[in-house]
Formats: sequence, structure tokens, C-alpha cells
Amino acid sequence: MARIKVELPASPAGGKERSYDILVGIDSLADLGEIIEKLSWCQDILIITDPQVNNLYGDKLRCGLKNIKNSTIEVPRGERYKNLQTASKLYDALAKNSAHRDSMIIALGGGVIGDLAGFAAATYMRGIRYVQVPTTLLAQVDAAIGGKTGVNHPKCKNLIGSFYQPGLVFIDVKTLTTLPARELRTGLAEVVKYGVIEDADFFKFLEANSHHLNTKAFEAPDTLRAALKVWEIIVAESAKIKAKIVARDETEQGLRMILNFGHTIGHAIETLTKYYAYNHGEAVAIGMVAAAKIARHLDLLDKESVQRIVNLLDKVGLATQAGGLSARKVVQALGIDKKVIKGKLRFVVPEKIGKVVIKDNIPTRIITQALLETGCK
Repeated sequence: MARIKVELPASPAGGKERSYDILVGIDSLADLGEIIEKLSWCQDILIITDPQVNNLYGDKLRCGLKNIKNSTIEVPRGERYKNLQTASKLYDALAKNSAHRDSMIIALGGGVIGDLAGFAAATYMRGIRYVQVPTTLLAQVDAAIGGKTGVNHPKCKNLIGSFYQPGLVFIDVKTLTTLPARELRTGLAEVVKYGVIEDADFFKFLEANSHHLNTKAFEAPDTLRAALKVWEIIVAESAKIKAKIVARDETEQGLRMILNFGHTIGHAIETLTKYYAYNHGEAVAIGMVAAAKIARHLDLLDKESVQRIVNLLDKVGLATQAGGLSARKVVQALGIDKKVIKGKLRFVVPEKIGKVVIKDNIPTRIITQALLETGCK
């Protein structure tokens, strides 16, 4: 099992330890209970999950928690349920179960569950411990790591939230074998992102192994074993990159903003399509292509590198065109993005594969031109 440390300073109030581990293994879900017992973290646990994930993995998780009092609450699946109404229902469930500051939340599921459960943990009784157990690729390589919690507002994705770090991120990559092909692909957008922003060798590894990065590899025992080993490497390497960036800039004051590569336009696309037409990874993939084209128009990125980004996204089955969305409306949606600082929108754009920069003075005409070249109208 791979172990990655997210190194964070202790809390100023009382010196509470905030650094935590990311554990990445294969078929390891039932081992979590023993780890929690050894750490003596809690007296009782509330598992927050959705019906489908609970059906697939709830019993296996609970089997490992047999020596700890636990209960489970299900919330509906889907990004549209990541809102204050659902968060309020979680508070009701916590209160009904007499949860207190010695209680703990386990977030079992994808990014929506992780964000909701983390937000509930951050705000219930002003903060209780929680553990992320991500079951989707997107959550394993991104959403579960770094302590971003929150809910959506009709005007903007993730508008309401806080930074609140988990006590542990526990990843079993075998959960990827039950993902639909589209759900697996959406996580690959974040994986590709890490190669572009930080690690050119990792990007090359993804190019060389792109034929393994699909659900077909899970269909036969021999290819399953080989695929899970590749996925373990991919998830662990992605976690290392994000952990390093989070440790250096926990609350996104500077460096951590490079993790938003592709997300600025991606979030605008999600908001405009009301989270239905594109899932997160698909929108981010389109956003990465647009950001690469912006970099090309700024003479920062060479044409070959733009094409390599497009080609890798194509190989893993992700969208690279925006399907006729209005470029004007996308630009308007960018104006309420959380990355607007002092009236200026910050964009993350690549200088080369493995290195990006943050720009806040990009002319609207260049953004619009890049959007038109990425399938907008």
C-alpha cells in the first residue's frame, strides 16, 4: 500500500496536528476499520454515501468497522444534490444520531459525497473529524485530497464552502472496476491535468499507457491485475503531485491555483449547462484544451504541445470540443468565478508540458478566440 503524506502546519489554536496520510491500495477497503481502531479516533461513526455506492461497498466497509458503533445515511446521487438543502438533511441525521465532537464522519463515494460530507464535518459543532474514502477516479486523484469542502449555488459551482482537512484519505483502487466507462474517463481529465501542470514524465507515462485506461481492461483476470497495478501507480502519483502542491499552499493563495488548470472555463461550462450536458471531467477537459489554445495565442505554448494535450484527451475518450455553446455566455459566466481577484480573472495556462503559469490580464478577444477554436460559437 502506497502512503503519501500531506504535510501541513499544526493548528494555531492548540497546536492540533493537521498533517494526514493518503493510503492507496488494491482490495483494501475492509482494512480501514482496523486503522481507525488503532488511532482511537472516535466513539462512533456516521457513514455518508449514496444508494449505489452503499449497495456496492457499504457492507465491506461496515464489516471492517464491526468493533465501532456506526450508522449510515444515504443521500441522492448527482451534482444537482450538492446544495444547502442536502447539507441541512445531513445536519438533521447527525443530530438524530446524537453525533458529538468525539464522533466521526466517513465519506464513502465520489466527489459530491466527499464535498457534502466534508462540509458537514467542517460545520457541525464547528468541526468534527472525517475520513475520505473516495470510490471514483475523480475523487481519488482530486476531490478527496486537499480539504476543499462545499456545496453549489445556482449561480456558481462550489460557491459556498470551506477548507477543512480530513484525518485520512483511504483509497482502494479496486473500486474503479465498478465505474461506468464515462465515470472513469471523467477522472482521467484530472490525471492528465497533473502531467500538464507539474510532471512531463508522468504525462509521457499516460501517453504510453493510454490503452490501459478504460473499462475493457477490467473484463478479464489477467488484464484486470495488470490494469489495477497501473491504476495504483496513476492514483498514487496524482496524489503525490496534489499533496505537494496543497502542502505548499493550503488555501489557494498562490501556487495551489495551478490545480485550476482547465477548471476556469470548465466550471463556466458546467454552470451554463446546469451540470447536465457535461460531467466535471468532460467540462475540465474542454477547459484544458481552451486554456492550451489561449497559451498558444499568447505565444507561451508551442503548437506541438497543444496537439499532444488534445491527442491524449482524445485517446482516453474525453471531449475536446464544446458542442456549440455560446462563447459570449461562457465569457459572461467567467465573471462570477471564485478566481476573480480585484476584478481580474486568473487563468492557469501552460508554458510547456510540465509547467504552467497564472495570468490575470488576458484580453477577452483571446479568450473568445480560443473558445471558438474549441467548439463554441
